Amino acid sequence: MPVELLDDIVAHLLQQNADIGSIAAFALVSQQFRQVALRRYYAILRVRSALHWVRMCRVSGIYEWVRTLEAETSVFRFKIDGLSRFTALKTLALNFSADGLSTLGNRASLLFGNLNADLAQLKLTHLPRIDRTLLSLVAARFTSLKTLELSCTERLDTQCCWLCLEESSTCVVHSPIPDSFVTVEHLVKTFCNALKPCKKLKSLYLGVFLSDASVLVRHLDRCATVLIASPRTPNCYSTPPFGPDLCPLCCAENDADVQDRESLAKTLFRQALPSLEDVDFSSWFPARR
Repeated sequence: MPVELLDDIVAHLLQQNADIGSIAAFALVSQQFRQVALRRYYAILRVRSALHWVRMCRVSGIYEWVRTLEAETSVFRFKIDGLSRFTALKTLALNFSADGLSTLGNRASLLFGNLNADLAQLKLTHLPRIDRTLLSLVAARFTSLKTLELSCTERLDTQCCWLCLEESSTCVVHSPIPDSFVTVEHLVKTFCNALKPCKKLKSLYLGVFLSDASVLVRHLDRCATVLIASPRTPNCYSTPPFGPDLCPLCCAENDADVQDRESLAKTLFRQALPSLEDVDFSSWFPARR
């Protein structure tokens, strides 16, 4: 039976049920069937813990099977050199929630230094900041990237209370203008210079707000301290809190200016990086489609 047909059968079984038990009977038929089943099953590896990572590194053949690897950076406390053996890797997604502003650079350097794969897609989430240093690290190591996603804004805690939202906002550079970059033009020029080695980059997502940092500060001052009718709970404090995107006053004050700024940024990015087809950002005030 052709290997391609066997591969399609396994893919269909895993589509119905992603658990390894769904291909157990298939894998027991023969050595060939087992190899096809495991190759397909481990094409996407989601690492759950440091122990899980160590165990996966012991699986014979896994370094050639995995095409997509997803994990939190904290799981690589042991056997970080195992990353270098995943030479067939094409997509990497890392969650940096365990890292802060002071550890981000060292962690990223260590991880990227142990990767030998020629990645096409890289996704870094829960970053404490996005800056030239991080982008330069990425661009120098992964010159063949076609898709790059970096994001900070998911670190803002909107699931608990106003105090948690305010506290979380002080631990992440969610709005780098004007404290880190004076203008949007300054931000785009800095980021594009860092990304120049990525000649094949087609899609770029930067999870930062291009609105001024003061937008969230004013929102917190106004909505977290005054008894208002919130979008979720009329006539009382909102729990969980809501962002400027759900505040009528914030929208009225910032909508048009922020959308113009985001449109300008997209134009400047495409001009500076000719291969770029799509670019987007996190936004409190996205343009209506």
